[in-house]
Amino acid sequence: MGESEDKVANPRKADLEKLRRDVAREAEGLRKALKTPTEDIGGDTVWVGKNARAWHTELKGRHEKVGTHVEKLLPLIDAAIAAEPDKVSASDARAYNAS
Repeated sequence: MGESEDKVANPRKADLEKLRRDVAREAEGLRKALKTPTEDIGGDTVWVGKNARAWHTELKGRHEKVGTHVEKLLPLIDAAIAAEPDKVSASDARAYNAS
């Protein structure tokens, strides 16, 4: 848009950086939340038997999927951040903030 306009901090980049921090923090919380129950059920100290083994297998799979999904998601967010300029025109920033 206006090339002669003063440049300001890119609000979209700031939002993406916040998103990345939030996703990383939440993912770590999920990993930790599922780790102990997975170990407890799988260790035969809380629950034993065929159903316990089935639950352990299911929970272990979900625990691993969380890590896999986050490993795919964070690089996508990183690429989006890298593609954004540090500064944009004031009118571009206003347009983004209005959307």
